[in-house]
Amino acid sequence: MKRLNAILLLICILLAACSRGPEPIQYGKESCAHCKMTIMDKHFAAELVTGKGKVYKFDGIECMAAFLKQNPAITNDAASIFLINDFAHPGIFSDARKAWFLHDASVASPMGANLSAFVNRGTAEDAKHDPAASIFDWPTLLKQDY
Repeated sequence: MKRLNAILLLICILLAACSRGPEPIQYGKESCAHCKMTIMDKHFAAELVTGKGKVYKFDGIECMAAFLKQNPAITNDAASIFLINDFAHPGIFSDARKAWFLHDASVASPMGANLSAFVNRGTAEDAKHDPAASIFDWPTLLKQDY
């Protein structure tokens, strides 16, 4: 009986260790996986969970995009999860593949690319301050150079 309990406990521990999903970002304590800066602002942070369950945290959308360019296998892995913080709702993760990205010189992101993300295109349009600002989707973001 003790042996059975020990085996069940071991199985539970292994299953818990294999869980795949996002983790909360500890703002002011964790570093960006790309640029190594401390992640401070809930408006711009992003997170990536690979198909194998490895979690990468970023201080800005531009850092996640640059990281993905350097790691194309992760980008093409259908099991990967790409998360952004909705600029309109800081600290709340949303699916980056469904988000809209605003490039606006009047919105200073951590690495200076002036990128913010929105769940709703209309909210992104409302946030535009610079007439030259542009709004684009996830595939277009990944084609940009940051």
